[in-house]
Amino acid sequence: MLSSIGALASIGMVTWVSHYIISDAGLPFIVASMGAAAVLLYAAPHSPLTQPWSFVGGHLVSAVVGVTCAQWVSDPFLASGLAVGLAIFAMHELNCLHPPGGAAALVAVVGGEQIHSLGYLYVLIPVGLNVLIMGAAVWLIRLLLAQRRQRKSFVFYNEEQKEIDISHASPFSTDDLKDALQDMDAYIDVSINDLNDIYARALSFSHRRHLGPMLCRDMMRQPVVTVEFGDTLKDAWSLMQQHGIKSLAVTNRARWITGIITVSDFNKAAENYPGTTVEARLRILLKQDGALSSSKPEVVGQIMTSHVISLVEDEPVSRAFAIFSEQRIGHIPIINHEQRLTGMLSRTEITAALQAFQRVNLKS
Repeated sequence: MLSSIGALASIGMVTWVSHYIISDAGLPFIVASMGAAAVLLYAAPHSPLTQPWSFVGGHLVSAVVGVTCAQWVSDPFLASGLAVGLAIFAMHELNCLHPPGGAAALVAVVGGEQIHSLGYLYVLIPVGLNVLIMGAAVWLIRLLLAQRRQRKSFVFYNEEQKEIDISHASPFSTDDLKDALQDMDAYIDVSINDLNDIYARALSFSHRRHLGPMLCRDMMRQPVVTVEFGDTLKDAWSLMQQHGIKSLAVTNRARWITGIITVSDFNKAAENYPGTTVEARLRILLKQDGALSSSKPEVVGQIMTSHVISLVEDEPVSRAFAIFSEQRIGHIPIINHEQRLTGMLSRTEITAALQAFQRVNLKS
């Protein structure tokens, strides 16, 4: 519905504004390739074919190629083929492949005397004008729908602004995916982020299949080592070292969770202090001043993460995998129906257990 409404608004705007600007000159005010562009921009906004440079460059470069073929090749059949073929080549070389560009090139050859009389002005009017208005319309609609999830919004975006970190779920990096696509020596109409998303979702389904009905209570770590808001950072760090763990749940006396403190929290807080190594900075952080007031954090509550995602103990473990991937966290406190802490799930521990299950299944 949104894609259709967006295309309706954009094409209507392109037609009306173009006609208003150049109607008195008796020039064609819209090219048919705008209709094809609208389909791509609104129905497949995440495609590499619909990125800003693809849309703008694909149209303008193809229009230049089409006009050149129309003027230099007298045979209309040969000129038509050359226009589209060379437009594709040019778009490939300039990294602006956009299918409607082929239509813009072809119209320059078969569009009739009115188009031929324009010469290279055809690149600016109507093609350039249409591209400008369509781009503005898509940008405006993007602003109106800025609160929607980007994958569901029907506007193009710059892929560099939407990097997805899959290092926690994938044995390969984004650069590895880019290299693999280039090594295939073929044009694949899918973005790197889409490939990342596909892999992450497939991994999630694989986890569900291997873990089956296993619940959080079946894999959580017990008993849970906890600290309270006012415990010193030195004591919290000592507990982590003593038990060989990377996180501590912060609870009150009723065992309700008030936060979580992890090794990452310590490292982040230690970055504010001088030292050539992490250990040196941590020693400064953990050293107690012994005064009534201090300019640096002294207790757990000052560096802990207050916003804590937790799961009820009878929820499936597969749900934890989804949270680990979506939220990029390493630990999830497990609570009972009274909201009291009963265990802790670690991404590292669950991943190791899952790999063990998979090895057993392969052997069997």
